[in-house]
Amino acid sequence: MARTNEIDEGFYSRQLYVLGHEAMHRMGRAEVLIAGMKGLGVEIAKNVILSGVKSVTVQDEGQAEWCDLSSQVPTDGF
Repeated sequence: MARTNEIDEGFYSRQLYVLGHEAMHRMGRAEVLIAGMKGLGVEIAKNVILSGVKSVTVQDEGQAEWCDLSSQVPTDGF
């Protein structure tokens, strides 16, 4: 979002259709904390960020392990 009162209607057109301008303005002021990532948390963080919230803070103290590699959503066209 460019400013608090402006919504990029081209980028957020589908979301605006479903949620409406009032909800999008509230989301534009929202500050989100995502605690604990793993594979699912990464996907959730991506979706929250793309939804147009003001800021996202990620907190994760876990160590990445080999088994975590299979928990992400594939992005190579499959």
